[in-house]
Amino acid sequence: MNLDYEIIFGIDKLMHFFSFLVLTLFLGMFIVCLSNRCRLNQRLSYLWFILVTIGTLDEFRQYNLSNRSAEFLDAVANMLGVSVGIAILLFSSYLVKNRHHTIIKLLVLYSFVTIPLFLGLLYYNERTFVTVEEPIQEKLRNLWVFLPMQPSIRFPNVYLR
Repeated sequence: MNLDYEIIFGIDKLMHFFSFLVLTLFLGMFIVCLSNRCRLNQRLSYLWFILVTIGTLDEFRQYNLSNRSAEFLDAVANMLGVSVGIAILLFSSYLVKNRHHTIIKLLVLYSFVTIPLFLGLLYYNERTFVTVEEPIQEKLRNLWVFLPMQPSIRFPNVYLR
């Protein structure tokens, strides 16, 4: 069995995932703000069913268009985006409701540890997954030109004037 990872995890699937994630978060924030807590789970489950149905029906609609194609994995990416969005909304509403619990304090402490670790991995990454046309030092120079600073301020490998 050979899997084509470009098709499975390609930019098209990521766009489907993130577009439905953002749509779910946007609509879900209205539901969280306007709903009482006892009906929140029910209304978020309605949102999940509606958005997953819309995402699946949109793939069937694309089957009838000449310049588009219907793909099963696009519908799966839509459903995963909606599911992750609902999970984020439920978790954030839990955090707001139970903000004095110890688990919240542990998660905040854990994030203070993991975020610098991830940033360090991003700095030491051996295989580049994002390329920038202009060196970052030039961008820093261009940014700092507009700020009134002393000429003696120095960044690693960057001299500002």
